[in-house]
Amino acid sequence: MAAIEAPARAIIRLVLALAVSMLASPLYAQAASPEGGDPTYNIVRYNDNFTYLSDPTKAVDFWDGIKYIPLGDGRFGPSYLSLGGELRERFESYINPNFGIKAPDSNAYLLHRLLLDADLHVNDYLRVFLQLGDMERLGNRGTPTTTDIDKLDVMQGFVDLRAPTPLGDAPTLRVGQAEMEYGFQRLVALREGPNVRRAFDGFRLSDALGGATINLFAVRPVVDNTGVFDDHANLNQSLWGGYLTVPVAGGLKADLYWMGYDNALGRFRNQTGFESRQTVGTRLFGAADGWDWNSEAALQGGRFRNNDIRAWLLASIAGYTFRGLPWEPRLALEANAASGDSGHGTLGTFNALYPRLPYFAETPLLVPANVYDIRPVISFKPMPVVTAVFGWDTLWRTSLHDGLYGSAETLFPGTNMTTGSRVGTELSADVRWRLDRHLTLGAIFAELFAGPAVTEAGGKSVSYFVLFGTYRF
Repeated sequence: MAAIEAPARAIIRLVLALAVSMLASPLYAQAASPEGGDPTYNIVRYNDNFTYLSDPTKAVDFWDGIKYIPLGDGRFGPSYLSLGGELRERFESYINPNFGIKAPDSNAYLLHRLLLDADLHVNDYLRVFLQLGDMERLGNRGTPTTTDIDKLDVMQGFVDLRAPTPLGDAPTLRVGQAEMEYGFQRLVALREGPNVRRAFDGFRLSDALGGATINLFAVRPVVDNTGVFDDHANLNQSLWGGYLTVPVAGGLKADLYWMGYDNALGRFRNQTGFESRQTVGTRLFGAADGWDWNSEAALQGGRFRNNDIRAWLLASIAGYTFRGLPWEPRLALEANAASGDSGHGTLGTFNALYPRLPYFAETPLLVPANVYDIRPVISFKPMPVVTAVFGWDTLWRTSLHDGLYGSAETLFPGTNMTTGSRVGTELSADVRWRLDRHLTLGAIFAELFAGPAVTEAGGKSVSYFVLFGTYRF
Protein backbone atom coordinates (compact mmCIF):
# COMPACT_ATOMS: atom_id res chain seq x y z
CA MET A 1 0.00 0.00 0.00
CA ALA A 2 2.87 2.36 0.77
CA ALA A 3 4.25 1.79 -2.73
CA ILE A 4 0.87 2.56 -4.23
CA GLU A 5 0.47 5.80 -2.29
CA ALA A 6 4.01 7.06 -2.88
CA PRO A 7 3.29 8.71 -6.27
CA ALA A 8 0.26 10.47 -4.81
CA ARG A 9 2.34 11.80 -1.92
CA ALA A 10 4.93 13.01 -4.40
CA ILE A 11 2.44 14.99 -6.44
CA ILE A 12 0.86 16.42 -3.30
CA ARG A 13 4.26 17.64 -2.16
CA LEU A 14 4.81 19.19 -5.59
CA VAL A 15 1.49 21.02 -5.53
CA LEU A 16 2.08 22.27 -2.00
CA ALA A 17 5.56 23.43 -2.95
CA LEU A 18 4.13 25.39 -5.87
CA ALA A 19 1.55 26.94 -3.57
CA VAL A 20 4.22 27.98 -1.08
CA SER A 21 6.32 29.50 -3.86
CA MET A 22 3.29 31.50 -4.94
CA LEU A 23 2.75 32.89 -1.48
CA ALA A 24 6.40 33.88 -1.34
CA SER A 25 6.19 35.77 -4.66
CA PRO A 26 5.34 39.48 -5.04
CA LEU A 27 1.75 40.55 -4.60
CA TYR A 28 -0.34 40.69 -7.71
CA ALA A 29 -3.50 41.56 -9.58
CA GLN A 30 -6.18 39.10 -10.59
CA ALA A 31 -5.13 36.30 -12.95
CA ALA A 32 -6.88 35.48 -16.19
CA SER A 33 -9.68 32.95 -16.41
CA PRO A 34 -9.11 29.68 -18.31
CA GLU A 35 -11.07 31.08 -21.24
CA GLY A 36 -9.58 34.14 -22.88
CA GLY A 37 -11.54 37.27 -22.04
CA ASP A 38 -12.37 40.12 -24.41
CA PRO A 39 -12.78 43.79 -23.50
CA THR A 40 -15.82 44.13 -25.79
CA TYR A 41 -17.57 40.75 -26.02
CA ASN A 42 -17.36 38.71 -22.83
CA ILE A 43 -17.51 34.93 -23.00
CA VAL A 44 -20.37 35.24 -20.47
CA ARG A 45 -22.58 37.48 -22.53
CA TYR A 46 -24.64 38.90 -19.68
CA ASN A 47 -21.41 40.53 -18.46
CA ASP A 48 -21.16 42.68 -21.61
CA ASN A 49 -21.36 46.40 -20.85
CA PHE A 50 -22.18 48.79 -23.68
CA THR A 51 -23.30 51.79 -21.64
CA TYR A 52 -20.45 53.80 -23.16
CA LEU A 53 -22.50 53.80 -26.38
CA SER A 54 -25.02 56.09 -24.74
CA ASP A 55 -22.70 58.65 -26.35
CA PRO A 56 -23.38 58.05 -30.08
CA THR A 57 -20.00 59.55 -31.03
CA LYS A 58 -18.27 56.50 -29.52
CA ALA A 59 -19.92 54.09 -31.97
CA VAL A 60 -17.17 52.78 -34.27
CA ASP A 61 -18.27 49.23 -35.11
CA PHE A 62 -20.87 47.87 -37.53
CA TRP A 63 -22.79 46.19 -34.67
CA ASP A 64 -22.73 49.18 -32.30
CA GLY A 65 -26.16 50.28 -33.51
CA ILE A 66 -27.84 47.31 -31.77
CA LYS A 67 -25.61 47.20 -28.70
CA TYR A 68 -27.24 50.21 -27.02
CA ILE A 69 -30.78 51.01 -28.14
CA PRO A 70 -32.13 53.83 -25.91
CA LEU A 71 -35.75 53.42 -24.83
CA GLY A 72 -36.10 56.50 -22.63
CA ASP A 73 -35.08 58.06 -19.33
CA GLY A 74 -37.05 57.62 -16.14
CA ARG A 75 -36.91 58.43 -12.48
CA PHE A 76 -34.77 55.39 -11.74
CA GLY A 77 -32.32 55.66 -14.63
CA PRO A 78 -32.16 55.11 -18.38
CA SER A 79 -33.94 52.28 -20.14
CA TYR A 80 -32.15 50.55 -23.01
CA LEU A 81 -31.94 47.30 -24.96
CA SER A 82 -28.83 45.47 -26.12
CA LEU A 83 -28.93 42.72 -28.74
CA GLY A 84 -26.15 40.25 -29.53
CA GLY A 85 -25.20 36.74 -30.40
CA GLU A 86 -22.59 34.16 -31.30
CA LEU A 87 -22.04 31.77 -34.19
CA ARG A 88 -19.57 28.93 -33.67
CA GLU A 89 -18.66 26.18 -36.11
CA ARG A 90 -16.40 23.46 -34.73
CA PHE A 91 -15.06 20.36 -36.49
CA GLU A 92 -13.86 17.53 -34.23
CA SER A 93 -12.29 14.18 -35.02
CA TYR A 94 -11.07 11.36 -32.81
CA ILE A 95 -9.10 8.22 -33.33
CA ASN A 96 -10.21 5.91 -30.50
CA PRO A 97 -12.76 8.19 -28.79
CA ASN A 98 -13.26 7.30 -25.12
CA PHE A 99 -9.93 5.44 -25.31
CA GLY A 100 -11.62 3.08 -27.76
CA ILE A 101 -13.53 1.46 -24.86
CA LYS A 102 -16.99 0.51 -26.18
CA ALA A 103 -16.50 3.07 -28.93
CA PRO A 104 -15.79 3.20 -32.67
CA ASP A 105 -12.24 3.27 -34.02
CA SER A 106 -12.69 6.85 -35.22
CA ASN A 107 -15.23 9.58 -35.81
CA ALA A 108 -15.55 13.01 -37.42
CA TYR A 109 -18.39 15.52 -37.06
CA LEU A 110 -19.26 19.20 -37.25
CA LEU A 111 -20.78 21.05 -34.30
CA HIS A 112 -22.91 24.11 -35.05
CA ARG A 113 -23.86 26.59 -32.32
CA LEU A 114 -25.97 29.73 -32.73
CA LEU A 115 -26.81 31.93 -29.74
CA LEU A 116 -28.96 35.09 -29.81
CA ASP A 117 -29.47 37.28 -26.76
CA ALA A 118 -31.51 40.30 -25.69
CA ASP A 119 -30.55 42.31 -22.61
CA LEU A 120 -33.26 44.74 -21.44
CA HIS A 121 -32.32 47.24 -18.74
CA VAL A 122 -35.68 48.62 -17.62
CA ASN A 123 -33.86 51.01 -15.25
CA ASP A 124 -30.93 50.95 -12.85
CA TYR A 125 -32.69 48.40 -10.62
CA LEU A 126 -34.50 46.00 -12.99
CA ARG A 127 -33.05 43.94 -15.82
CA VAL A 128 -34.31 41.06 -18.00
CA PHE A 129 -31.92 38.85 -19.97
CA LEU A 130 -32.93 36.23 -22.55
CA GLN A 131 -30.72 33.99 -24.66
CA LEU A 132 -31.97 31.52 -27.27
CA GLY A 133 -29.79 28.83 -28.80
CA ASP A 134 -29.74 26.26 -31.56
CA MET A 135 -27.09 23.53 -31.43
CA GLU A 136 -26.73 20.84 -34.09
CA ARG A 137 -24.30 18.07 -34.99
CA LEU A 138 -23.55 16.93 -38.53
CA GLY A 139 -21.98 13.48 -38.53
CA ASN A 140 -21.96 10.58 -36.11
CA ARG A 141 -19.98 10.74 -32.88
CA GLY A 142 -20.57 7.05 -32.13
CA THR A 143 -20.42 7.53 -28.35
CA PRO A 144 -23.16 8.68 -25.92
CA THR A 145 -23.32 12.42 -25.25
CA THR A 146 -25.88 14.98 -24.11
CA THR A 147 -23.87 18.07 -25.09
CA ASP A 148 -24.00 18.03 -28.92
CA ILE A 149 -27.62 18.69 -29.92
CA ASP A 150 -30.20 21.04 -28.45
CA LYS A 151 -32.61 22.44 -31.02
CA LEU A 152 -34.19 25.82 -30.51
CA ASP A 153 -34.43 26.38 -26.76
CA VAL A 154 -33.92 28.92 -23.98
CA MET A 155 -30.28 28.80 -22.93
CA GLN A 156 -30.61 31.59 -20.39
CA GLY A 157 -33.55 33.59 -19.10
CA PHE A 158 -33.48 35.54 -15.86
CA VAL A 159 -34.53 38.69 -14.05
CA ASP A 160 -32.12 40.82 -11.99
CA LEU A 161 -33.39 42.97 -9.13
CA ARG A 162 -30.97 45.47 -7.55
CA ALA A 163 -31.52 47.23 -4.24
CA PRO A 164 -29.06 49.97 -3.14
CA THR A 165 -28.22 50.08 0.58
CA PRO A 166 -26.86 52.82 2.89
CA LEU A 167 -23.42 51.14 2.63
CA GLY A 168 -23.10 52.26 -0.98
CA ASP A 169 -23.45 48.78 -2.47
CA ALA A 170 -26.31 47.36 -4.54
CA PRO A 171 -26.96 43.62 -3.95
CA THR A 172 -28.43 41.86 -6.98
CA LEU A 173 -30.96 39.06 -6.78
CA ARG A 174 -31.05 36.91 -9.93
CA VAL A 175 -34.02 34.62 -10.50
CA GLY A 176 -34.17 32.18 -13.41
CA GLN A 177 -31.86 30.21 -15.68
CA ALA A 178 -28.30 31.43 -16.16
CA GLU A 179 -24.74 30.33 -16.74
CA MET A 180 -22.41 30.30 -13.74
CA GLU A 181 -18.64 30.32 -13.41
CA TYR A 182 -16.59 30.61 -10.25
CA GLY A 183 -12.85 30.96 -9.80
CA PHE A 184 -10.79 29.00 -12.33
CA GLN A 185 -13.88 26.96 -13.23
CA ARG A 186 -12.51 23.83 -11.57
CA LEU A 187 -15.85 23.05 -9.86
CA VAL A 188 -18.48 25.28 -11.49
CA ALA A 189 -17.88 26.10 -15.15
CA LEU A 190 -19.49 27.18 -18.39
CA ARG A 191 -18.54 24.03 -20.31
CA GLU A 192 -17.39 26.13 -23.27
CA GLY A 193 -15.63 23.33 -25.17
CA PRO A 194 -18.72 21.14 -25.77
CA ASN A 195 -21.46 22.38 -28.09
CA VAL A 196 -24.14 22.96 -25.43
CA ARG A 197 -22.99 25.18 -22.60
CA ARG A 198 -24.08 24.53 -19.02
CA ALA A 199 -26.76 26.57 -17.25
CA PHE A 200 -28.41 26.45 -13.82
CA ASP A 201 -31.95 27.25 -12.75
CA GLY A 202 -32.65 28.90 -9.41
CA PHE A 203 -31.64 31.87 -7.27
CA ARG A 204 -28.42 33.84 -6.91
CA LEU A 205 -27.59 36.81 -4.69
CA SER A 206 -24.43 38.79 -5.45
CA ASP A 207 -22.84 41.88 -3.95
CA ALA A 208 -19.57 43.85 -4.08
CA LEU A 209 -18.28 45.99 -1.26
CA GLY A 210 -14.85 47.31 -0.39
CA GLY A 211 -13.06 45.28 -3.05
CA ALA A 212 -14.74 42.04 -1.97
CA THR A 213 -17.43 40.16 -3.87
CA ILE A 214 -19.81 37.52 -2.58
CA ASN A 215 -22.16 35.16 -4.40
CA LEU A 216 -24.84 33.07 -2.69
CA PHE A 217 -26.76 30.54 -4.78
CA ALA A 218 -29.32 27.75 -4.69
CA VAL A 219 -29.74 26.16 -8.12
CA ARG A 220 -30.31 23.01 -10.13
CA PRO A 221 -28.46 22.16 -13.36
CA VAL A 222 -30.48 22.31 -16.57
CA VAL A 223 -31.12 19.08 -18.49
CA ASP A 224 -30.34 19.71 -22.16
CA ASN A 225 -32.84 17.76 -24.24
CA THR A 226 -32.58 17.61 -28.02
CA GLY A 227 -36.06 18.91 -28.89
CA VAL A 228 -37.56 22.38 -29.21
CA PHE A 229 -38.17 24.27 -25.95
CA ASP A 230 -37.99 21.08 -23.86
CA ASP A 231 -35.06 21.76 -21.50
CA HIS A 232 -35.84 21.69 -17.79
CA ALA A 233 -34.17 21.71 -14.39
CA ASN A 234 -32.69 18.42 -13.19
CA LEU A 235 -34.79 17.60 -10.11
CA ASN A 236 -32.34 14.85 -9.10
CA GLN A 237 -29.48 17.29 -8.49
CA SER A 238 -29.13 20.48 -6.49
CA LEU A 239 -26.26 22.85 -5.73
CA TRP A 240 -26.14 25.59 -3.12
CA GLY A 241 -23.56 27.58 -1.20
CA GLY A 242 -21.45 30.71 -1.22
CA TYR A 243 -18.37 32.00 -3.06
CA LEU A 244 -16.37 34.89 -1.59
CA THR A 245 -13.47 36.78 -3.19
CA VAL A 246 -11.54 39.09 -0.88
CA PRO A 247 -8.45 41.29 -1.12
CA VAL A 248 -5.84 40.00 1.33
CA ALA A 249 -2.98 42.51 1.15
CA GLY A 250 -1.88 44.81 -1.61
CA GLY A 251 -2.95 43.11 -4.80
CA LEU A 252 -3.25 39.66 -3.24
CA LYS A 253 -6.71 38.11 -3.54
CA ALA A 254 -8.23 34.90 -2.26
CA ASP A 255 -11.36 32.90 -2.99
CA LEU A 256 -13.15 31.15 -0.14
CA TYR A 257 -16.10 28.89 -0.88
CA TRP A 258 -18.52 26.33 0.46
CA MET A 259 -20.82 24.29 -1.75
CA GLY A 260 -23.49 21.77 -0.92
CA TYR A 261 -24.45 19.15 -3.50
CA ASP A 262 -27.14 16.46 -3.62
CA ASN A 263 -27.62 13.85 -6.32
CA ALA A 264 -30.40 11.29 -5.97
CA LEU A 265 -28.74 9.18 -8.69
CA GLY A 266 -25.10 9.25 -7.63
CA ARG A 267 -23.09 6.29 -8.96
CA PHE A 268 -19.90 4.95 -7.37
CA ARG A 269 -18.54 1.44 -6.75
CA ASN A 270 -21.01 0.15 -9.37
CA GLN A 271 -23.84 1.21 -7.10
CA THR A 272 -26.48 3.91 -7.52
CA GLY A 273 -27.82 5.84 -4.56
CA PHE A 274 -28.30 9.17 -2.85
CA GLU A 275 -25.11 11.26 -2.77
CA SER A 276 -24.79 14.27 -0.50
CA ARG A 277 -21.50 16.24 -0.47
CA GLN A 278 -20.16 19.35 1.17
CA THR A 279 -17.15 21.04 -0.45
CA VAL A 280 -15.01 23.70 1.21
CA GLY A 281 -12.07 25.27 -0.57
CA THR A 282 -9.81 28.22 -1.17
CA ARG A 283 -7.88 29.68 -4.09
CA LEU A 284 -4.96 32.14 -4.30
CA PHE A 285 -4.23 33.68 -7.68
CA GLY A 286 -2.61 36.55 -9.51
CA ALA A 287 0.18 37.93 -11.69
CA ALA A 288 3.09 40.35 -11.21
CA ASP A 289 6.40 41.19 -12.90
CA GLY A 290 5.94 38.53 -15.58
CA TRP A 291 4.92 35.82 -13.10
CA ASP A 292 1.42 34.34 -12.89
CA TRP A 293 0.08 31.74 -10.50
CA ASN A 294 -3.16 30.10 -9.43
CA SER A 295 -3.40 27.65 -6.52
CA GLU A 296 -6.49 25.89 -5.15
CA ALA A 297 -7.34 23.29 -2.51
CA ALA A 298 -10.70 21.71 -1.65
CA LEU A 299 -11.99 19.12 0.82
CA GLN A 300 -15.19 17.11 0.53
CA GLY A 301 -17.27 15.30 3.11
CA GLY A 302 -20.74 13.79 3.13
CA ARG A 303 -22.55 10.50 2.52
CA PHE A 304 -23.12 8.12 -0.37
CA ARG A 305 -25.64 5.39 0.44
CA ASN A 306 -24.30 4.03 3.75
CA ASN A 307 -20.74 5.29 3.35
CA ASP A 308 -19.03 8.46 4.55
CA ILE A 309 -17.28 10.59 1.91
CA ARG A 310 -13.76 11.91 2.45
CA ALA A 311 -12.16 13.39 -0.69
CA TRP A 312 -9.81 16.18 -1.71
CA LEU A 313 -8.47 18.23 -4.63
CA LEU A 314 -5.22 20.17 -5.11
CA ALA A 315 -4.39 22.23 -8.20
CA SER A 316 -1.65 24.69 -9.04
CA ILE A 317 -0.30 26.71 -11.96
CA ALA A 318 2.86 28.82 -12.00
CA GLY A 319 4.28 30.54 -15.08
CA TYR A 320 6.63 33.25 -16.25
CA THR A 321 6.31 35.38 -19.41
CA PHE A 322 9.46 36.80 -21.01
CA ARG A 323 7.92 40.06 -22.20
CA GLY A 324 11.22 41.48 -23.43
CA LEU A 325 11.84 38.63 -25.89
CA PRO A 326 10.40 38.18 -29.39
CA TRP A 327 7.06 36.33 -29.39
CA GLU A 328 6.81 36.80 -25.57
CA PRO A 329 7.38 33.14 -24.63
CA ARG A 330 5.73 31.88 -21.46
CA LEU A 331 6.98 28.86 -19.50
CA ALA A 332 4.64 27.28 -16.99
CA LEU A 333 4.14 24.21 -14.84
CA GLU A 334 0.69 22.88 -14.04
CA ALA A 335 -0.08 20.18 -11.49
CA ASN A 336 -3.35 18.66 -10.30
CA ALA A 337 -4.25 15.91 -7.86
CA ALA A 338 -7.71 14.52 -7.00
CA SER A 339 -8.36 11.70 -4.56
CA GLY A 340 -9.59 8.24 -5.50
CA ASP A 341 -11.40 5.49 -3.65
CA SER A 342 -9.72 2.82 -1.55
CA GLY A 343 -12.35 0.24 -2.49
CA HIS A 344 -13.88 -0.22 0.96
CA GLY A 345 -15.15 1.84 3.88
CA THR A 346 -15.11 5.60 3.33
CA LEU A 347 -15.74 6.73 -0.27
CA GLY A 348 -12.65 8.62 -1.43
CA THR A 349 -13.47 9.55 -5.05
CA PHE A 350 -13.46 13.32 -5.53
CA ASN A 351 -16.52 14.71 -7.32
CA ALA A 352 -15.61 17.80 -9.37
CA LEU A 353 -19.33 18.69 -9.59
CA TYR A 354 -19.61 20.78 -12.79
CA PRO A 355 -16.03 21.34 -14.02
CA ARG A 356 -14.75 22.90 -17.22
CA LEU A 357 -14.04 20.60 -20.14
CA PRO A 358 -11.32 19.95 -21.12
CA TYR A 359 -9.85 19.97 -17.62
CA PHE A 360 -6.28 18.62 -17.75
CA ALA A 361 -5.00 19.36 -21.26
CA GLU A 362 -6.82 19.36 -24.62
CA THR A 363 -8.57 15.96 -24.83
CA PRO A 364 -11.87 16.36 -22.91
CA LEU A 365 -11.79 12.78 -21.66
CA LEU A 366 -11.10 12.93 -17.91
CA VAL A 367 -12.45 14.91 -14.98
CA PRO A 368 -10.42 15.39 -11.77
CA ALA A 369 -11.32 12.20 -9.95
CA ASN A 370 -8.65 9.66 -8.98
CA VAL A 371 -6.07 11.37 -11.20
CA TYR A 372 -2.92 13.39 -10.68
CA ASP A 373 -0.77 14.98 -13.35
CA ILE A 374 2.21 17.22 -14.15
CA ARG A 375 2.12 19.37 -17.28
CA PRO A 376 4.93 21.64 -18.49
CA VAL A 377 3.57 24.26 -20.90
CA ILE A 378 5.20 26.71 -23.30
CA SER A 379 3.34 29.37 -25.26
CA PHE A 380 4.24 32.00 -27.85
CA LYS A 381 2.69 35.01 -29.55
CA PRO A 382 4.23 35.07 -33.04
CA MET A 383 1.84 37.95 -33.76
CA PRO A 384 -0.06 40.15 -31.28
CA VAL A 385 -3.31 38.46 -32.39
CA VAL A 386 -1.96 34.87 -32.53
CA THR A 387 -1.30 32.63 -29.51
CA ALA A 388 0.21 29.14 -29.67
CA VAL A 389 0.27 26.86 -26.62
CA PHE A 390 2.15 23.55 -26.42
CA GLY A 391 1.89 21.13 -23.49
CA TRP A 392 3.23 17.78 -22.30
CA ASP A 393 0.91 16.24 -19.73
CA THR A 394 1.60 13.00 -17.84
CA LEU A 395 -1.20 11.49 -15.76
CA TRP A 396 -1.42 8.74 -13.13
CA ARG A 397 -4.15 7.19 -11.02
CA THR A 398 -4.16 8.35 -7.41
CA SER A 399 -5.54 5.01 -6.15
CA LEU A 400 -5.15 1.63 -7.85
CA HIS A 401 -8.46 0.55 -6.32
CA ASP A 402 -10.43 3.15 -8.31
CA GLY A 403 -10.94 3.78 -12.02
CA LEU A 404 -10.92 6.71 -14.43
CA TYR A 405 -13.88 9.04 -14.80
CA GLY A 406 -15.26 11.06 -17.68
CA SER A 407 -17.94 13.73 -17.85
CA ALA A 408 -20.70 13.44 -15.20
CA GLU A 409 -18.44 11.16 -13.12
CA THR A 410 -19.00 8.30 -15.57
CA LEU A 411 -16.56 5.44 -14.92
CA PHE A 412 -14.67 4.14 -17.96
CA PRO A 413 -15.52 0.42 -17.91
CA GLY A 414 -12.80 -1.85 -16.59
CA THR A 415 -10.41 0.90 -15.49
CA ASN A 416 -11.15 0.16 -11.83
CA MET A 417 -9.82 -3.38 -12.34
CA THR A 418 -6.44 -2.57 -13.89
CA THR A 419 -3.18 -2.82 -11.94
CA GLY A 420 -1.19 -0.08 -13.71
CA SER A 421 -0.86 3.41 -12.30
CA ARG A 422 0.15 5.49 -15.34
CA VAL A 423 -2.81 6.75 -17.36
CA GLY A 424 -0.72 8.11 -20.18
CA THR A 425 1.09 11.09 -21.67
CA GLU A 426 -0.62 13.75 -23.77
CA LEU A 427 1.20 16.02 -26.21
CA SER A 428 -0.95 18.94 -27.32
CA ALA A 429 -0.93 22.11 -29.40
CA ASP A 430 -3.54 24.89 -29.37
CA VAL A 431 -3.24 27.79 -31.85
CA ARG A 432 -5.72 30.71 -31.87
CA TRP A 433 -5.92 33.70 -34.21
CA ARG A 434 -8.08 36.61 -33.11
CA LEU A 435 -8.69 38.46 -36.37
CA ASP A 436 -10.69 41.27 -34.74
CA ARG A 437 -13.03 41.88 -31.82
CA HIS A 438 -15.60 39.55 -33.41
CA LEU A 439 -13.86 36.63 -35.09
CA THR A 440 -11.52 34.00 -33.63
CA LEU A 441 -10.15 31.02 -35.51
CA GLY A 442 -8.40 28.09 -33.85
CA ALA A 443 -6.91 24.64 -34.26
CA ILE A 444 -6.19 22.01 -31.59
CA PHE A 445 -4.26 18.78 -31.90
CA ALA A 446 -3.56 16.30 -29.13
CA GLU A 447 -2.10 12.82 -28.95
CA LEU A 448 -2.64 10.85 -25.75
CA PHE A 449 -0.33 7.84 -25.50
CA ALA A 450 -2.22 5.42 -23.27
CA GLY A 451 -0.53 3.82 -20.27
CA PRO A 452 -1.25 0.57 -18.39
CA ALA A 453 -4.17 2.08 -16.44
CA VAL A 454 -5.96 2.35 -19.80
CA THR A 455 -4.53 -0.45 -21.95
CA GLU A 456 -5.17 -3.16 -19.34
CA ALA A 457 -8.87 -2.25 -19.63
CA GLY A 458 -8.75 -2.65 -23.40
CA GLY A 459 -8.18 1.05 -24.03
CA LYS A 460 -5.96 2.57 -26.69
CA SER A 461 -4.07 5.75 -27.42
CA VAL A 462 -6.21 8.70 -28.54
CA SER A 463 -5.73 11.26 -31.32
CA TYR A 464 -7.84 14.41 -31.19
CA PHE A 465 -8.14 17.17 -33.80
CA VAL A 466 -10.25 20.35 -33.79
CA LEU A 467 -10.80 23.26 -36.16
CA PHE A 468 -13.15 26.04 -35.07
CA GLY A 469 -14.30 29.55 -35.77
CA THR A 470 -16.28 31.77 -33.39
CA TYR A 471 -17.98 35.03 -34.36
CA ARG A 472 -19.45 37.18 -31.58
CA PHE A 473 -21.50 40.33 -32.05
